[in-house]
Amino acid sequence: MREPTERFDATVHPGAANRDLRGVADLDLDRIPDPEGAVRVLVTADECRRLLERGYEVHLHAPVPVRPLPAELVEQDEAVRRWLEERLEGIQRAGGA
Repeated sequence: MREPTERFDATVHPGAANRDLRGVADLDLDRIPDPEGAVRVLVTADECRRLLERGYEVHLHAPVPVRPLPAELVEQDEAVRRWLEERLEGIQRAGGA
């Protein structure tokens, strides 16, 4: 199976055959925050088809190319450890450590 080169920013709405949006969570889709409280997802064409087959209405808003995350946005392990240690400083740990 070929990896998709594009996904879509979309919102999922109740359809004529499926009014319960809670079922969208069962589909293991990439959900993204929506300021208006809608069910917003980042989906492939095949995932859109699955939603439609389950009776939802899908509104596509924009294509999103699939590409690697820029290296400068990826934190290094040591930096994450330091950040976590700073936040945990002073918290009593099990075993007195």
